[in-house]
Amino acid sequence: MLNSPPLQDRDEDTEHRDVAAIIRAGPSGALTLAAIATAIVVTCWFAFYLFVFLPRGS
Repeated sequence: MLNSPPLQDRDEDTEHRDVAAIIRAGPSGALTLAAIATAIVVTCWFAFYLFVFLPRGS
């Protein structure tokens, strides 16, 4: 990071706490993005099914 103190000034406990906080935060952004993309694909599939396949079959 641009605002991080130099490595020689940081102690090991601070590093461990920072890493633990990052791990606790988890990949929530990536999971949210994957869920949104999946919802879009499923919505497109249902729309295609309802407006293309069903009218041809009847």
